This record gives sequence, C-alpha cells and structure tokens, in this order.
Amino acid sequence: MHSREDFGARGVEAFGDGGRDRRKWDGVRAIWEIIDRLRGENGCPWDRKQTPASVQTYLLEEAHEASAAVRAGDTVEACEELGDLLFMVLFMIHLYEEAGTFRLEDVCRGIREKMIRRHPHVFGDVEVASVDEVRSNWERIKAAEKQGKKQTGQSVPASLPALVRAHRLLSRWADGGGGSREAGGEGTQPAVAPGPAADQAPGKSELTAQDVGKMLLQVVDLARRSGYRAEDCLHETLTALEKERNG
Repeated sequence: MHSREDFGARGVEAFGDGGRDRRKWDGVRAIWEIIDRLRGENGCPWDRKQTPASVQTYLLEEAHEASAAVRAGDTVEACEELGDLLFMVLFMIHLYEEAGTFRLEDVCRGIREKMIRRHPHVFGDVEVASVDEVRSNWERIKAAEKQGKKQTGQSVPASLPALVRAHRLLSRWADGGGGSREAGGEGTQPAVAPGPAADQAPGKSELTAQDVGKMLLQVVDLARRSGYRAEDCLHETLTALEKERNG
C-alpha cells in the first residue's frame, strides 16, 4: 500500500497511465493559456478589468447552471456548463496569482493534501466498516484541522439556497455542532424544536414571515431525518409539475 506521504509527494503521477493523463492536463493548460491571453496587454478589456470580487458572482451563477444541467440529466449541457464553471475557477485563481496572493500549484496542493488526509481508509491504514464510519472520521479530521485556525467566514455560507443552507445547518446541529458531509440520512434526531403543523398554523391574517420560515424549517428537518434533501425533493416535484402542465 502506498503511504500518505507517497501520494502527497507524487501527486497525479501516482494515478493512471501517463499518455492519457498528459492529454487531460494539456487541456487544462490550454485553458490557462487562454486566460493568459485574455488578461494580457493586448487581451480583452472586459476580462482585464475583472477582480476576484467581480468574478465571484459569475462563479456562483455558473455553479447553479451546472447543477441545473446535472439535475435535468442533460449530459451535453452538463459538459458545457461544467466547462464554464472550470473556466471561472481557473480565471479566479489566475487573478490571485497575478496579485501574488497564491498560485494554482498552491490550490492544487492544498486540496490534494486535504483529500488524502481526510481519506485515511484509502490512502492510509485506517479500516472502516460503513459509510457512517467514513463520515465520522471525515468530521473528526475536519474538526482537528480547524482547531487553532482563524475562521474568516461562516461555517455554512449565507449565499447558499435557503433550503440547502437549512439542511446543512440542521445536520450540524443534530450532530452536536460537528458538521456533516451532506450524505443522505444524517441522523434521525430532530435538530429543531417541534413547531405547529401546517393545519394548526395561524390563519392567513395572522400568519407572519417568521411563521412560514419555521414551518419550512420543520419540513427541511423532516426530510433530513428521512434521508432526503428538501431542495432535491422540491426540484423533482417542480420538474414533474412542469412536464405535466406543459404536456
């Protein structure tokens, strides 16, 4: 078995056949060279004036469009949208590299080391008996990584769709605050105190935005405890209704 240090040092050379891998990474290099040209002295005026703050909006949009294509099962669209997303990720990294903040190599090394570290059952000698045990190890390692590290943002981004954000927060609270890797069925314990059922809610004239929010939170928690994500359930229902109404 390879040691964790072996994989960390060798990187992509530790996997696959050389010829195919080289062609794959040549494609990534070609995208990087396009960004070099766009950001260069004779490049595109629009691209040259972009900053990380301005690009992050497009990054979010492309992620949503890629997600929509995957949900729709449209592989042609998914291929295109994932390409757009990859471009925006590389473009953002390029901006930071230009500023001398960090380089593409730093990003790759960081995520490579993190994935190896968080999968000791694959890259190390740890043995696991279930997916739950994998998840538990992941969260334990993640918590240890964050000890002593300065937290500059929210643990669950406020920019997430509300149902997704609620699911992740509820999962963390149900797990005692330790977090969740977002696999389905994270625990069966309620993460929020029981609230009024929909048929027991205040009348229309008395219903407040807070009442609606609490009821939605109860639905998200019920879905979570049943092994579903409310966001996915609602998407699937809306898609079915659209097909039904559009014939």
